[in-house]
Amino acid sequence: MADVENGNLSTSQKSRNPKLDNKKPPPVPPGNTEQLQKPLPPPPGSASNGAATPVKDSFKPKPPAAPNPRSKPDTLDAPKHVRSTSAGAASADAGKPQCSNSVSGTPTKDDSFILQTPDPPQKEEKKKNSLWKSITKIWTAEEQAPQTPTLKPLDCSAPIAVTHTIHVDFSTEFGFKGLPPEWESLMKTGGLTKEDVKENSEAVMNVLEFGAAYLDKKNQQSGASQQTAGNNAGSLSPGGGFSTEELEALPEAHMPPVPLPEERIVTLSDLINRSDPTKTYPNPKKIGEGAAGEVFMAISEVTGRRVAIKKMTLANQNLKLLLTEIAIMKDSHHANIVDYIDSYIVEEKLWVVMEYMDGGCLTEILEHYETMPMQERHIARICFETLKGLIYIHSLHRIHRDIKSDNILMSLMGEVKLADFGYAAQLTKQKQKRNTIVGTPYWMAPELIRGQSYETKVDVWSLGIMAMEMAEGEPPYMEFPPLRALFLITTKGIPPLKDGKRWSPIFKDFVGKCLEKEPDNRIDSVELLKHPFLKTACDPMEIVTLIEKARALKEAQIKAVLG
Repeated sequence: MADVENGNLSTSQKSRNPKLDNKKPPPVPPGNTEQLQKPLPPPPGSASNGAATPVKDSFKPKPPAAPNPRSKPDTLDAPKHVRSTSAGAASADAGKPQCSNSVSGTPTKDDSFILQTPDPPQKEEKKKNSLWKSITKIWTAEEQAPQTPTLKPLDCSAPIAVTHTIHVDFSTEFGFKGLPPEWESLMKTGGLTKEDVKENSEAVMNVLEFGAAYLDKKNQQSGASQQTAGNNAGSLSPGGGFSTEELEALPEAHMPPVPLPEERIVTLSDLINRSDPTKTYPNPKKIGEGAAGEVFMAISEVTGRRVAIKKMTLANQNLKLLLTEIAIMKDSHHANIVDYIDSYIVEEKLWVVMEYMDGGCLTEILEHYETMPMQERHIARICFETLKGLIYIHSLHRIHRDIKSDNILMSLMGEVKLADFGYAAQLTKQKQKRNTIVGTPYWMAPELIRGQSYETKVDVWSLGIMAMEMAEGEPPYMEFPPLRALFLITTKGIPPLKDGKRWSPIFKDFVGKCLEKEPDNRIDSVELLKHPFLKTACDPMEIVTLIEKARALKEAQIKAVLG
C-alpha cells in the first residue's frame, strides 16, 4: 500500500519491480500532493517497451481533507496606510484566474487561492490517465536518475473573494498604488488630491469607500418622498415662542423609548392592499416626476381627502428599500410625520398613497435665500417641529438617516413634517447599531462617513447641518464636490457660520451642540428639545407666509423668462 504523507510518496509493501524494492522513490515536489490525494482509476498499465505490465491496484491514498466552508476570506489586519478592498469594488485584477500551490484554500502570500470546479467526464478521465502515467513513471524508473514528474497544471475557475491591496505611494498620480480605475475616477470628480492623501490617507480611503458604496446605492433609492399630503393639523403650539415650562410639558420631552424589537422579515404581501385603488382614487392628476417615479394628486372617493400617490416601477434593486420605507411609515403615527395611507400594486407598479402636503418642501423656500432669507425665529420653528418628529422615531429605535431640507414637507396650515423614509433603519435586539453608509453627503455625520457603528445621534448632526442650511441658503462645503466635502467633514469638521455677527449666541450654541464631532459627546434629540433657542420659534402661520412669498417669487421668475 502506498501513502501520501507530508508531501512524500512512501511504500508499505514490495513493488512489482524487484530492482526498486530497496530503492526509495524520488520525492514528489511540494504542492502536487493535492493531485496524489485524488482516488486513482484502474491502472491502464504500460511499460517502457510497449508491453502491458499489470500493476496491482493497491495504491490507496488517504481521502482529501474536507474543504474549508468559507464564503469569504478573513480580513487581515493591515497597517493604517494600507487598505484592502473586495473584488466587488471593481478591482483592476478582477476576472483574472489565479492559482496557488496551497491546498488549504486559504490566501497565500500572493493573495491567490486554490480554486477547483468539477470537470466534464471526458476531461476528468484524461486527467486521471495523465496522473497515473506520471505516478507509474516514478515506479518504473529502474536505472534512471531521479527526476521530477511533470504533472498537468490544475484547472482553475474564475477568482472568488479576491482582495485588491492599495498602498500609499506619493510617486503615483493620486498618492496611492494599486488604486482601482473606478476609484481614480472618483478622486478626479470628487476633488481629492495627492496633498489630501499626504494629509490624511485614512480619511481619503474612507471617503472613496463611501463614494463607491454611495454610487451603488444611488441606483436603489426608492424616493417615496415627493409631494405628500395632509389635512391633519396635528398639535401646533399657538403663537410665537415658548416658555421653559411649555417645552418641558411637551409629550416628546417625556417620551420613553419602547423596548428594542426583534428582527422580523417583511414581505411585499404583508404591506399591500389587494383592492383596486382606481375605484378609490379615480382620475389622479400628475403633479411631479422624479428618478424613482411619478407623483399624482387625487381625491379619495371614500373620505373626500386629497392624497398624493407615488407610482414606482418594482425592481429587485429597489424592493428592499421600498419595503423598509413602507414598513416604517405604516407604523409611524405622529403629527410631525407624513401620514402613510396605503399601498397597492397596479400593472406591475407600486402605488404608495400618502397625505398631500400642499405647502411643498423646505427647499422651495431656500431657493429664494438671496431675496428672502430666513430669520432665526423661522429656523427655530422648523427645527422645533422636526425635532419632535425625530424624538418620536428615535423612541421607536428608528434612524431616519436623511434629514435635509428636501425631506421636510409643509402645509398651508403651518404644519412641518418629516418625509422620505427610504434610508431609514430599524434598530433591533440583534442589530442595536448600524454601520451602513447611506444618506446625502453634505448632511452626513462623521461616524457614518467613516463606516463606524452609529445610532440615532446621526440625525441630530443632520439637523444641525439643516439649521446652517436655513441660515446660509445651503449646507457647508456645498461649493465642493461631494467626496471632497466628505473629506473635509471628517478631517476639518464644520466651519462656523459665515456671518457670525448676524446670529445670536443661543443659535450658535444650538448648532454647535448638534455638530459635536464625537457622537458620545453629542446631545440627543430629547435633551436638544430643551434648548433655549427653540423658545424663540415663530408662529406657525409665519411659515405659511414664507411659503406664499416663495411661490410668488417663483411665478415672477417664470413670467420674466417667458417674457
